[in-house]
Amino acid sequence: MLSLLTLTSVLFFILFLFLLFIFLVFLVSFFRRPSYPPFEPNVSIVIPAYNEAGHIRDCLASVLASAYPKKKMEVIVVDDGSTDSTREIVKRFPAVKLISSNHGGKTEALNAGTREAKHPFILTLDADTIVDGQCMKRLVRPLSDASIAATTGSSKVRDPDSVLDYFQNIEYHYNNLIRRSFSDTFSTGVWFFGALACYRKDVLKKIGLFKKDTLTEDMDISLEIHRAGFRTVHVYDAFCFTIVPKTLKELYSQRSRWWMGVLQALRKNKALFSKKMPPSIFFLYLNQYWWSIYAFLSFPVIIYQILYWLPYNQDTLFHLTRYLFNWFTLAGPFYVLYKIPEWGFTFNNAFGVLSGIISAIMILASILMFKDKYSFKNLLALFFYFPYTIVLNTVIVLSLLAFGFRKERYFIR
Repeated sequence: MLSLLTLTSVLFFILFLFLLFIFLVFLVSFFRRPSYPPFEPNVSIVIPAYNEAGHIRDCLASVLASAYPKKKMEVIVVDDGSTDSTREIVKRFPAVKLISSNHGGKTEALNAGTREAKHPFILTLDADTIVDGQCMKRLVRPLSDASIAATTGSSKVRDPDSVLDYFQNIEYHYNNLIRRSFSDTFSTGVWFFGALACYRKDVLKKIGLFKKDTLTEDMDISLEIHRAGFRTVHVYDAFCFTIVPKTLKELYSQRSRWWMGVLQALRKNKALFSKKMPPSIFFLYLNQYWWSIYAFLSFPVIIYQILYWLPYNQDTLFHLTRYLFNWFTLAGPFYVLYKIPEWGFTFNNAFGVLSGIISAIMILASILMFKDKYSFKNLLALFFYFPYTIVLNTVIVLSLLAFGFRKERYFIR
């Protein structure tokens, strides 16, 4: 038990330091806001689509209704062998160029669209995503800086209407806040999301376009851009709205691919890991490996903590319910603060509580920063956010275990 208690203390201490660092970067970012001159170059918008009949119409309508000058836009949809009515819907938009291909995957579709594009900047957009009216103008502007080869925007959950949607809504805001904080503070982005991104076409060609050797072509291409000597940045107010998984099975499939794909991309581009790498890239490596380890260690720690205090809180059904309620909601950290005069100070109490409070503060800030509301459903999702983090950690653990038993791992040796 002593070893597990020690593990708990160490784990909570590292977690606290990790979150405290993110919080400090967040605070510093308010004093490091970048500014760019007006810039509206000719842009080719490439939209890969596979069986997107339910979404492609809204996607194209949002692009064509945007504030970006129409005479400077070229819109290309690459149909990746759809078996539904995607092609027929696209043909109803005369201003959109349609490329049809066999089903070769998103990467091949992106490359086909990039090769066909006639403009020097390539804006990629997922077919299940719609853009804000000012999104493209804001996304392109940082590319006025010749040292920046790619930009990515802020993805938000489109029309949340379920419990899982609202958990993801909170999560997306939180991740957008971290991406914005690191990009502004260190002038280099972290966690590059290809659902909405813009690239210099000549740089894409220089590094050989998008690759199929990882599960996340967007993270891989962003790291290759860094290896080529350029920067990528996050444009926090370039908003897009995307469809998110509706079931736990869909969530597992998506997040497993994301997590393992980023690990693949980091390993493939391990030459970046050096003393000269930007702080954002160092954080990306640290974040991915730290949470992979934490996901495994957190389960025995949580179980130990719950079972250790359970005998003192099971006298009645009310006491047991209150105990579990405090454990799995945001009420827990504040209840522990209230009880410190009675229970005394311990490392577990201090660092566990502070970690929860820091996370809550940043999530509340992110809701406001990304122009959402402190609605009852958002606040309820925040209040019960801890169980959702357990779900995400479970996805990481299962993904790592499943990936270890695959015969084909897609790692680049």
